[in-house]
Amino acid sequence: MESSSEEEIFGQKKSEGEDDRELLQEKLSVIFQYSTDAHLLFDESGILDCNQAAVKMLACKDKTELLSLHPATFSPEFQPDGKRSAEKALEMDRLAYETGYTRFEWIHRKITGEEFPVEVTLSPVPINNKKVLLVVWHDISDRKRAEEAIRRSEAMLSESQQLTHSGSWEADLITGQNYWSAEAFRIFGLEPDSAGPNTDVFSKMIHPDDLHLYKTHIWEAINKMSPASFDLRIVLPDGQIKFIHAIGKPFCDATGKVVKLYGAIMDIDNQKKTEKELIHAKEMAEMAAIAKSQFLSTMSHEIRTPMNAVIGFTHLLLQQDPRPEQMEYLNILKFSAENLLVLINDILDFSKIEAGKIEFEEVDFNVLSLLENIRSGILQKANEKGIMLKLKVSNDVNVTVVGDPVRLGQILTNLVSNAVKFTETGKVTISAEVTSRRGNVITLDFKVQDTGIGIPPGKIDTIFDSFTQATSDTTRKYGGSGLGLTITKRLLELQHSKIFVESEPGKGSVFYFSLTFRISEKHFTEKINGSPTNKFSLEGMRLLIVEDNAINVLLMRNFMKQWNVQYDVAENGLVALEKVQTTDYDLVLMDLQMPEMDGYEATLRIRQLPDEKYTKLPIIALTASAMMDIKDIAFTVGMNDYISKPFTPAELYSKIASYRKGKPL
Repeated sequence: MESSSEEEIFGQKKSEGEDDRELLQEKLSVIFQYSTDAHLLFDESGILDCNQAAVKMLACKDKTELLSLHPATFSPEFQPDGKRSAEKALEMDRLAYETGYTRFEWIHRKITGEEFPVEVTLSPVPINNKKVLLVVWHDISDRKRAEEAIRRSEAMLSESQQLTHSGSWEADLITGQNYWSAEAFRIFGLEPDSAGPNTDVFSKMIHPDDLHLYKTHIWEAINKMSPASFDLRIVLPDGQIKFIHAIGKPFCDATGKVVKLYGAIMDIDNQKKTEKELIHAKEMAEMAAIAKSQFLSTMSHEIRTPMNAVIGFTHLLLQQDPRPEQMEYLNILKFSAENLLVLINDILDFSKIEAGKIEFEEVDFNVLSLLENIRSGILQKANEKGIMLKLKVSNDVNVTVVGDPVRLGQILTNLVSNAVKFTETGKVTISAEVTSRRGNVITLDFKVQDTGIGIPPGKIDTIFDSFTQATSDTTRKYGGSGLGLTITKRLLELQHSKIFVESEPGKGSVFYFSLTFRISEKHFTEKINGSPTNKFSLEGMRLLIVEDNAINVLLMRNFMKQWNVQYDVAENGLVALEKVQTTDYDLVLMDLQMPEMDGYEATLRIRQLPDEKYTKLPIIALTASAMMDIKDIAFTVGMNDYISKPFTPAELYSKIASYRKGKPL
């Protein structure tokens, strides 16, 4: 084999070296031209070269345009750190030449003026035996937006947790390490840290009495994979006890094993304190309501008991064949006493209405007689003031209907009394007319008109408010509690009606309303203002009257004698209990408030007696209390019926007669 010459060998190696350099240059050219990052070559004179990515990134038309511009064109005057771009660029270039490499973030500006962030890499490279800078720009707009979104989310989460006093946490069940948000630390009275306390330390911060509750919920979350939600108390570093609400949710690995718990805690200490205060306030309100109810019941009893005697003895006098002029006076006295009772009951009724405990009776009464009695009862006051009090009705108003005459009388008395009170000259007119009559149903319009001081237009809507009158001058000059119109309005609303008013200051007012009644099927052949005559008889009945008030006993004795009733009297429940065991009574009239043993206890004891007759013995509660819950208690202890003092003889007779054995139809 012929050997090669030295020139041939070196020539061949030279050729191979040139090929490698060409290949390397080609590769570098491809990287330079086709990289998605902007590549540029800088020297002290400006931009020497760039790739297509730089043209696109800076929004230039072409490479020629880009190379014609100074690098400073593509930077704003200042960078985010406040340094001038020109000064900072020189500093970065110097650092790159000194160290051989540098990387930093920069704000660039497109030719359109739009700014965008890039990550810049500066590398000194030799070109034609001259050091130049290879500059690479990597657009980090998407990364910055993502970082900003994360920062914003974290800020919003932190702010919302501070505002809502809630914190988030993560418990790693493998390592026992907890991770808390800043607000979670603050709730526990701790300074925020990068991680939360471990599980053992955290457990010691839970109130000892709530530790079992905490462990139970955590056990169920881990073993039953059920979310937890519960309240517990924690003990702060300063010893203060705070309520928190904890929520936990299990997280499982690929094998289904619970390895972490995620959750949140909320500071509910103020809420718990508020709840405690509300419960205390509720208890105090309930106690106040009980005290109020007891007070009203006591006052009702104390006031109504003497009124019962006044009304009762007036009825007895009416039955003693008085002279005609005495009859007129006694009728007025009876009606006035009943009217006084209605006025006394205003405050009691207002309380009952507010408590929703008002009830309406269904009894027979004559509308015309009621209106005449109302006029007669207030006529004296009108005469004293020198004003006329007229009753203007048509003949068809003389009708007996079924309803509550006491409540209708209360409504009309309030309106007429007000009209007389606020009228100095002129007249007050009470009028009624039938506006509709279908079958046994009748509708009547009632109107009370006066020539008094009138009501200012702006005050008409407020006169029906509790304890309110048109002006402060009205209260000082005319007096009154301000409850009359309130009760009137509410009583009508409870009967599905409404009161209307028209008024003009200085000329007078008119109040009007409508009510519908059933026409009574009962026709009275003899009637004295609704009181039964001596022809009524309950002969054959034997009653026990249980009453401690001597005047009431005297009144009841008179009624029993008129009705031919045999009776005994027991001054308290203890005596009554003895008497019912020695005598067969047809009925017991049982007062409720008595010494030794009250009516409730006596009734309970009677019902507990061994013989069956004591469970069937009719017992009627007889009390001066105005509170409707007394009726409920009376029925609860075993009473059969209820009658409230002061009662009319007709009411008492009707109650007793309804329990008469073999009573006629």
